[in-house]
Amino acid sequence: MIHPLEVSIIGAFIIRIGAVLLFLYAYYKSRRKSALFFALSWISAIPTATFGLINIKIENALVSLAFALFTLGLFSMLKEEANVPIPKAGVIVQPLVIALFGIGESIIERNPEDGYIFGGLLTVILGAIAIETLSPYYGRDGKGLGIALMISGVASAIYPLFSKTKIPQLWSVGQIVALAVGASLFYFYYKIVSSPRFIKNEDIRVAEFPELEGVLIIPPEGFKQIKTQLKDYPVLAFLRSLRPSEKWNSFIFTTIERPNGIYPTDLYKITDMVNRYIFEMKRSNLRGIVLIEGLEFLRLYNEFPSIAKMLSAVRDYVVSNNGALIVVADKNAWDEKEWNALRRVLE
Repeated sequence: MIHPLEVSIIGAFIIRIGAVLLFLYAYYKSRRKSALFFALSWISAIPTATFGLINIKIENALVSLAFALFTLGLFSMLKEEANVPIPKAGVIVQPLVIALFGIGESIIERNPEDGYIFGGLLTVILGAIAIETLSPYYGRDGKGLGIALMISGVASAIYPLFSKTKIPQLWSVGQIVALAVGASLFYFYYKIVSSPRFIKNEDIRVAEFPELEGVLIIPPEGFKQIKTQLKDYPVLAFLRSLRPSEKWNSFIFTTIERPNGIYPTDLYKITDMVNRYIFEMKRSNLRGIVLIEGLEFLRLYNEFPSIAKMLSAVRDYVVSNNGALIVVADKNAWDEKEWNALRRVLE
């Protein structure tokens, strides 16, 4: 008869080995550093899937190394996806401190366990950051990964308490929770790294450098011409009803939660994304081109001053970096006062 502990150990091993293979494949396809760091993190965590069968010192050292590699992976992913300006010193020092802390405790202390607690609490914080930064790009999967990371961090922080308990029922509950958390992490990681956005990783190559610069306000019927002109350029587009080019990095204004969806009241996300996009384009020696359509839809959910403030911030940042801002708007959908104010803000 198979013991429940054996089932838990086998299940944990399968999940972690599967995660290693998944991330190695993702690294092979995309050459993203984040995928490689995640793979190494799961490799380091494999021996800890024994639920107390190996020495806690070894577990603590390995799990600290796994947390350090995981932190490197998440930082790398945030820079890849959102261009979050994380200082190099922070990227290097924080994971190094985690690794040295856990390994040092394992050597010095008699019963080390703080590596689980320290790394777990840090994972809760990083999970919250992941929700905010990845959900605009991966929708529910990005948010789900962040939530799963937070739960994983809490589970890791309280693991030392379960490792000391003598109550069989409590120990069994801990094993079930650990398996469920590991399975949920694997699921959301799989959804993200197997997505076209993560795997595609195309270099930015432009057949023709567009001459557009400054601000251009066009009616909806002029969109087709602009789309044809910029079909092969990595435009950052915010749309409501028009279809983007396949090469564009596009987001949709919607009240329904979906990948690449932006809720109409989340105007701050537009400004943040434009800043990151312009920053990345400058690093690639390319001119940033931002297209916004659907202001009439945004007007249903926001006061006009809020929309004007957002457009003013976007306009100033794009123009000051020699980029182009294209606004698709129907004059007939606005009253004369707001339309004139809109033009003054943009021009």
